[in-house]
Amino acid sequence: MDRDDFIRTLFRLAEPYLKVRGDLAHARVSHQYALRLLEQEGGEPGIVEPAVILHDVGWSQLTPEQIKIAFGVRAGGEEAERLNRIHELEGAAIARSILQSLNYNPQWIEQIAFLIERHDSAEQPGSPEEKIVKDADKLWRFSPVGYWKEIDRQGLDQEELYRYLLPRYRDWFFTSTAVKFAEEELRDRGKEIAAANQGF
Repeated sequence: MDRDDFIRTLFRLAEPYLKVRGDLAHARVSHQYALRLLEQEGGEPGIVEPAVILHDVGWSQLTPEQIKIAFGVRAGGEEAERLNRIHELEGAAIARSILQSLNYNPQWIEQIAFLIERHDSAEQPGSPEEKIVKDADKLWRFSPVGYWKEIDRQGLDQEELYRYLLPRYRDWFFTSTAVKFAEEELRDRGKEIAAANQGF
């Protein structure tokens, strides 16, 4: 199986797990950011790409009510942390199973599972690959698809997410490339918000 076939197969196998929270678009957008980050920052694509595609499959093991508690700009507290941790651990187990079914490199499988286990909870990344996975995941919220999707999904007004992201983004990312991407995307989201407000 060549790389393109492998990536298509991975998305196909991940899709049932991503349906619970509507995360297929998130996985696709984050994957595209990961490719751009790999190009600029280096790292092993064989680890980064599967980790980014599969990082949120664990939400499938939580109920919609639990997901609302665990996720979003307004989420917080011990219960949110506990549920978020479940999605990381369950996601690592699901990713391991999917990759083993494809006879993937066993050493890479364990590294991918390790990244998924920590993609939200670990404060400091331990490798270039982990930096890229974390940054690609966060960049979704800045993207033209992800920004508006999160406003709808979290019940935010159109400027609330912007106000949340603007003071955080410079210290939020681990690669200078991701900071640059976030800055460019925020500039565009600001223009979109201004244009939408002019329509009222």
